Amino acid sequence: MSRNPTDPALLASLPPELQALPFGSPAFKDMNEKLAQQDEDACAPITRAMPTWINLTGTTVCNLKCFMCNQFLDPNSPKWFMSDEVYARVVDELYPFAKSVQFSAFGEPLMTPKMEEKLDDLIRTHTKLEIVTNGTLMMRQSRFREKLLQTLELVTFSVDGATRATYNSVRTGADFDEVMENIRAFAAERRAMPAAKRPRMNFNFIMMKRTVAEAPRFVELVHELGGEQIVFNHLVEFHPSLKDENLGHHRAYANEWMDRTRETAKALGVALNMPPNFTVMDSPPAAAPSASGSAPARPKARPCGPPPIKCWFLWKRCYITHDGRVVPCCLAGIPDFGSMMDGGFRAIWNGETYQTYRRHVFTANPYGPCRTCYLIWPNPELAGDEGYEKF
Repeated sequence: MSRNPTDPALLASLPPELQALPFGSPAFKDMNEKLAQQDEDACAPITRAMPTWINLTGTTVCNLKCFMCNQFLDPNSPKWFMSDEVYARVVDELYPFAKSVQFSAFGEPLMTPKMEEKLDDLIRTHTKLEIVTNGTLMMRQSRFREKLLQTLELVTFSVDGATRATYNSVRTGADFDEVMENIRAFAAERRAMPAAKRPRMNFNFIMMKRTVAEAPRFVELVHELGGEQIVFNHLVEFHPSLKDENLGHHRAYANEWMDRTRETAKALGVALNMPPNFTVMDSPPAAAPSASGSAPARPKARPCGPPPIKCWFLWKRCYITHDGRVVPCCLAGIPDFGSMMDGGFRAIWNGETYQTYRRHVFTANPYGPCRTCYLIWPNPELAGDEGYEKF
């Protein structure tokens, strides 16, 4: 990569630690990551670094019609592709700093247009690829298959169920046996790669009434495949039709199967990321009054860094929509902070909105939607009236 960015003024605005390194080089990216971590640790409202990880809404199109997906539930859900103009700005302004790029948060990433050209851009800029995929297209023969394997850093397969009947009832348009064959083929090719170049392989599993009893068997399946981690998430109730599938209405049942899943994972040595058990009660307990008889006071502000659970998005990650809007994270309902097509990304990244969110996120009063985030309130019972889930 060139030592100088396209915009010469950018070089002068960089901190000395970055100015001393070849622009966009691996060493440059390493230093950018180091500065991002330092500023996160300090809870700095203005950060010297640029994002180390970015998500592109390359496409919102998916080849499946999963019954719990908002794109299926909303017939007016738009089908977007990132414009070439926005993509070019992202490559120019963000790729020199980022270590990892994820293609698509809301569609199937392997349906991204001009995939081979985009993989060439990753290779040229020393940037690795993450994808979250339904696995239906993963091992198809294509011109870019070898480049895909070359650039991949992490593949996360979304698989909801450990049997054909359950999986097929969720992932309409896919077949469990075919998807598992694709994943096994990828796992075999992955094992054949040198360890240093081998992409990580993780799994996502949405826990709902029809799937949670298969979670322990799913852990066994991932262990057989050589997966490294499973992230279990609760179903998000986008629509009234999903109410009975929401485990918030089946708490004791959910807790039993989550406990069994943890036991299976512990026995097999499989890493899990799973929400805590629900509190099972007939009715929520009344808040105890304070000594003065008034309502209990809010907890004092948490000191900045490091809190028990720390948000890494505001200092290290961002999402770029198909039309160039900058979204800070994947929290439902989070607003965009502006368009990079107006005055460039950097003006937004250290703009007033980002600074406000960074100042508040680790206090007793996080700003805006941050106060309903699962990172701030890891268990919905702890959040009270501001909980991110309403059951």
